Amino acid sequence: MPGPDTFASPQSMSARVDLQMLQDTWRTAPGAIPGQLVALAALVWMIRDWPAPLWHWLTPALGLLSVWTLVALMQGQFRRFGIPASAYGRWRWRLLWWHAAQGSLWGLISLALLGVAGPDWKLALVAGALVYSYTIMLVTVHDWAVAFTGAAPLLAMAAVRLLVEQTSSGTYLAVVMVVSLATCLLVARRISRRLREGMLLRNENADLVLKLRDEIDKVTQAKARAEIADRQKGEFFASASHDLRQPLHVMMLLSSALRPHVEPSQGAPLLGQIQTALGSLSTMFEKMFDLARIDAQRIDYRAQACELAPLWHRLDAEFGVLCAHKGLRWRLVPTSAWVQTDLHVLERILRNLLNNAVRYTEAGEVRLRARARGPWVVCQVWDTGVGVPRPLRHRIFEDYFQGHNDGRHSSEGLGLGLAVVRRLSMLGPTPVTLRSRAGRGSCFSVRLPRLVPASVQPPAPRHTAPSALRSAPMPARPLPSGAERGVVLLIEDDPVVRDSTALLLRQHGWLSAAAATPDGAAAAMLALQEQGRMPEGEMPVAAISDHRLGLSINGLEALQQLRYEFGEGLPAFLLTGEATPGLAQAAQTAGVHLLHKPLQADRLVRLLEATLPDAEPPGDTLDAPHRDGDGLVDAA
Repeated sequence: MPGPDTFASPQSMSARVDLQMLQDTWRTAPGAIPGQLVALAALVWMIRDWPAPLWHWLTPALGLLSVWTLVALMQGQFRRFGIPASAYGRWRWRLLWWHAAQGSLWGLISLALLGVAGPDWKLALVAGALVYSYTIMLVTVHDWAVAFTGAAPLLAMAAVRLLVEQTSSGTYLAVVMVVSLATCLLVARRISRRLREGMLLRNENADLVLKLRDEIDKVTQAKARAEIADRQKGEFFASASHDLRQPLHVMMLLSSALRPHVEPSQGAPLLGQIQTALGSLSTMFEKMFDLARIDAQRIDYRAQACELAPLWHRLDAEFGVLCAHKGLRWRLVPTSAWVQTDLHVLERILRNLLNNAVRYTEAGEVRLRARARGPWVVCQVWDTGVGVPRPLRHRIFEDYFQGHNDGRHSSEGLGLGLAVVRRLSMLGPTPVTLRSRAGRGSCFSVRLPRLVPASVQPPAPRHTAPSALRSAPMPARPLPSGAERGVVLLIEDDPVVRDSTALLLRQHGWLSAAAATPDGAAAAMLALQEQGRMPEGEMPVAAISDHRLGLSINGLEALQQLRYEFGEGLPAFLLTGEATPGLAQAAQTAGVHLLHKPLQADRLVRLLEATLPDAEPPGDTLDAPHRDGDGLVDAA
């Protein structure tokens, strides 16, 4: 067993086990004292008439009582304070002293009695000594040295006394006691070693459990911190989208307003390149904010029965023009299928897949079709582009991965289109799969639950011409002197955005009553009437408002206030640069067309033209607004 210096390092596993075993011994060993006290009282009563001198056995008996009294005091101290690691050596020496003194005093009593006892009493005394020795071994089994120290003095003294008599019976009893002493030593060592090994193993397991629990806690905390950081990142992008879109929105409005003032032969190409770069930047922003809104869980997936034909019509009008502009064949297979899905999420998925197909196809065709497959409808986007090599197929849906853009050219985007597709497909039961051959083309498939309606009404004829409006620039109008097309109420708290939008409206024939508040816009319209620039009693043709106004009311409430003043039928447009949960549904319920910044100037003009009396509806249909993939109402 270790000495006092063993506990120089209290954290040592072996030291902790030794301390625990010592504490167990002090906890259990004093339990044998009451039995010894009873045995001593019985022995005194039986030998009171023996011819042995009184002081031979009474002196060690009183010594035993003194030792037990000291042990009782130490036991009380142990129960109150325990055994600190620094006091291990002192308490172990106390334990050794106690059992050595106790064994020696019992040995002195045996020397006094064996000399005067008859054969029967000698046998009884030897049996009592053996019982005492094994009892001590059992109660001090945690420490074999203590067990041996307690039993050895008694057995050794008794054996020597019996050998001195030089009788056969005495010699036999002495041999029995020596063998018992050796057995006691061997058994105590083995049991003590097994107990120590078991306690070491138990403590090691406990330490491993604690370490494992600590590692699990660390991993859990790290995971929680990572999730919080990721959520904060998504929240930051989703919340900062308004501030980041605002200057881009202004640049797009001003670049469009600058067109009439640019010299056609030299300045117009440069302006066109600027607008193209702004369009690319706008697309990149949209992809980044799409990911942020999805990761921030600001998109609700609401599945319902949907007809694919209207969606096919919108995609046909848009991508037919894009393919024609790039010299590709566009093939759309008509469909009358009905599916169970969130139509706006599906539309965003298909738009991203079709944009990818057009971008990576230099010659050939792009095709869109829907095929019924049992209980499913599979929407497929085919192309004859570069294809996806087999080693890259598992990576193309990763964020920012572009297999054919090693140089990271900005014209190829950021590599987020398919990452958006992956996230959107995980919102509902809309798995996306890929088949591709390098150099031959690709086929992306979106599987949807199929529905069979009880009765299908033939779709109303739709106007298909406006697709050309999406790519053809809006011709600029000369600055009018009066309200050729009417007055548009404009609410915008940012002076730069307000002035830019007002300039754009003037260039295309509208007067603007612009202000930062609804009351200010109404006052600006009255001022136009007082100046003779607007006939008295004439109503505004439309109202446009930013959503975040820095007021006690938001843009939707401001538009409702203007409608209260100028009629519920007043066409209203709400511009926003952020993803506000529930705003899409609120705008749709109020009959307000929701648009996202940055907004192409030509598109805003087309939407306003649709509000004029007898105007032919443009490609952005006002009576059927639809939502972006993020669940927000949009007209694109």
